[in-house]
Amino acid sequence: MNALSGTKELIFDAFVEMTSALGYENVAMRDIADKVGIQVASIYNHFESKQKLLEFTYDYYTEHRFNNRKPVEEMKKIIETCGAEVICRSFLFTFETDVPKRYMRMVLITKIIYMRMFQDPIANRLFLDQFTNNAAYMLEVLKHGVEIGRIHPGFDIVTFADIFIGAISNMGIRSFASADYVVGQLEQEKLILAIHAKLLSTALM
Repeated sequence: MNALSGTKELIFDAFVEMTSALGYENVAMRDIADKVGIQVASIYNHFESKQKLLEFTYDYYTEHRFNNRKPVEEMKKIIETCGAEVICRSFLFTFETDVPKRYMRMVLITKIIYMRMFQDPIANRLFLDQFTNNAAYMLEVLKHGVEIGRIHPGFDIVTFADIFIGAISNMGIRSFASADYVVGQLEQEKLILAIHAKLLSTALM
């Protein structure tokens, strides 16, 4: 991905902010230019079209979406020693970084993807890829738990991973409706974690 700085960064951030609030179809290049305080023609020095802005947004998300996910080896150590509640919570990750601007971008871009996933094949694919990748990541860690005798071999880790990630993904549609959302904010999300921790606790040995 090309470097993001200067006027290009201002244009990108204005597009993401406005699109997440108003919807892609309701944001015009003129609106973006007015927000940044530049001429419309200046946008085209960085992005050929509004569609290219959207594509850049998707690429940015793809590049940074797993930045804060714990490495598998770190998760394996957690599953070796921790209780079910800590294990389940450790499977969650946020976009928080030491760069607040990037955090807000990722929150807003996620909202854009959720807004567009039923009408935009690329957004839909990003959502499904995220689900598949997270489920595979979780399954790899749970398999380790079975292999070392920490998780009972009769426990259906495939179904558990799919349901856990599915529930959290569905919560995301609601969660990211607010740019102020933080993990654990919603009561329903706490309930999802509690239920899965209880299920996992029955399998820990």
